[in-house]
Amino acid sequence: MTVPTPTSSAFYVQFPQGRAPRVQAVLDLLRQATDAARILTVTHQPQDDDDWLELLSSGLTFDLCGLSGGVAAPQVAVRYGVAADTDLDHSAWLRLAPGAHLSGGRSQLPVVRVMAGVVLALLDLPDAMGVAWGPARTVMSTEHFRRIIPGWLKGGAFPALGLTALSRDAAGGVVSEGLSFFTGLELRIEPLLAKQPGLAGKIAVRLIHSLVEGWTVKEPTEVEGPEGEILGVIPEENGKILRVCPAR
Repeated sequence: MTVPTPTSSAFYVQFPQGRAPRVQAVLDLLRQATDAARILTVTHQPQDDDDWLELLSSGLTFDLCGLSGGVAAPQVAVRYGVAADTDLDHSAWLRLAPGAHLSGGRSQLPVVRVMAGVVLALLDLPDAMGVAWGPARTVMSTEHFRRIIPGWLKGGAFPALGLTALSRDAAGGVVSEGLSFFTGLELRIEPLLAKQPGLAGKIAVRLIHSLVEGWTVKEPTEVEGPEGEILGVIPEENGKILRVCPAR
């Protein structure tokens, strides 16, 4: 298993083709929507460039780009609540990315948490229909995003099925993508566990939450799984992969 190198630390908001909102739509949102106005403000509006705005939220600045027609579609490998026949390449996209002063902290949880809150506010823009997250190559319906993010912002579980991705590898195991953006490693759940319906996902979600919250595994260990099973967790490939298997 090769750990992919996370690329864009950005959220993307999807709109129908040709209907990306303009600068004025964002300004109108902040005037009309009380919740959005509490979360963010516009701190810079370039006079000679109508494609982007600088937004401030919780003391952090972010660049919102694509306001003159959209940016290139993000790379997507896993969909949550988005139909397989939805044409992502023929949608319009806005991109929300950390400002230049955050270049050293783009993968820090507080930064991503604030960004996610800004995206929630931007979903009140007319015709918003989806959200993509660059490091995990995921796309989510607005309903899915609104379901998984608010609880996390209030101190709940990390939204693993959205800010990370789970998929099957050629051997039948379940592997994560995007976890390395936060922790420097990815999970691989062995095929024996992955064969049991729903179990691999439950295991992955629990372990991802613990890892993102700071749990570290330097040597093989055992943990209790979501259904009381005992799991072996084994670091491999110089700690870049955590292999999860039945312990007994």
